[in-house]
Amino acid sequence: MTQKLLARASEKDAVLIGDVVTAKIDVISMMDSFLDDWLVENNLKAWDPSRVVFSFDHIGPRATEATLKRWGDVERTREFAQKLGVPRENVYDIGRHGLSHQVPAEEGWVLPGTFYLAADTQGATMGALNCFAMPGLYSTFPALATGEIWIVVPESIRINLTGEMPKGVLGKDIYFRLLQDLRGRADSRVLEFGGPGLLSLPIDVRMGVANGSNHLGAMTSIFEPDQRLIDYLKPRAREAFEPVTPDPDAAYVASYAYDLSTFEPLVSGPGDISKVQPLSEVRGTKVQAAYIGSCSGGRMEDLKLAAEVLDGQKISPDVRLVVTPISSNVARDAAESGVLRTFLRAGATVTSPGCGACHFGNDTPLRLGDGETCITASVENYSGRMGSTKAKIYAANAAVVAASALTGEITDPRSYFR
Repeated sequence: MTQKLLARASEKDAVLIGDVVTAKIDVISMMDSFLDDWLVENNLKAWDPSRVVFSFDHIGPRATEATLKRWGDVERTREFAQKLGVPRENVYDIGRHGLSHQVPAEEGWVLPGTFYLAADTQGATMGALNCFAMPGLYSTFPALATGEIWIVVPESIRINLTGEMPKGVLGKDIYFRLLQDLRGRADSRVLEFGGPGLLSLPIDVRMGVANGSNHLGAMTSIFEPDQRLIDYLKPRAREAFEPVTPDPDAAYVASYAYDLSTFEPLVSGPGDISKVQPLSEVRGTKVQAAYIGSCSGGRMEDLKLAAEVLDGQKISPDVRLVVTPISSNVARDAAESGVLRTFLRAGATVTSPGCGACHFGNDTPLRLGDGETCITASVENYSGRMGSTKAKIYAANAAVVAASALTGEITDPRSYFR
């Protein structure tokens, strides 16, 4: 799939591993805290303003003065987008906002068979939609002006999935398992997911898996297309698309097979995302803060499973639980379905959509103090990420976070499911 996608993007019949190609970009996703004065000072417009999307995610209504000074503010972002020529409807401002690698999927910008460039480090998340999605970081700025980027065609690793994912397991657990098995083996390569087990994974879960690509060292992840993906895209797609599938004899640098029924909740940390362990090894660790949200744990599948744990319960008086939906669309769906009501009745604080407490420096009710321990469903857990450098952060799926908030210690959520 990697070679087919890059051949299509570079307008070639075929490409080989190691070829240097110039890929034409279908969509570029920008975030609200990433600006480049050089483009504006030289009066450069976006190569195709209609294919640039801005999503307000890092800087929220409660951003601190220090955060605004460091990253720029929403007013500057609006001005930057305008000077690039980006249409106002392509700027997902407050009220339509959310993560810059979530909103484009919800709004039908990211489609199978396309090449997608994202400013954010977690841009590979969109590979769940059968496209080549890579984080551009500072390479995104010249790409905005040219509409293309050079890339060395990478090797691919096949991940073949069978079985069905058990209750209480989410995308975070799948990528944690891969992090255990593949760390150091996936560097600068592409993970290609397929197999009969794929059909059991909701799109939210697939995105949660692909979200961990950069922690694995992978360039990106690509999921095979199936009916579940087509059904997700039907009401969203902005234009026709052509999925890609691997040839039956496709060659991979390595292949791994996983039975999804063997997966269990895993915990990472503290302070190191690669320190993955069974939940049983840290069960009973006291926590004072719990967080459900960000691009790793704030989608509807995450929120629904966490709400099922919390339904009819009250969180421990020793714990503050903060919930941040990944986008305005997800927040609305969660409100309409009663999921947010469950969180609020349990004693959680629900905040505006976005990166929330995951973005260090944000002013949120979660902000960690010296000596505190947090269990989070967010994407990072290194020291100082969510407040004090003297706090400890463990990462786990949203259901584990919810169960831990109830008991005041890291807890297995599976006993809460009816």
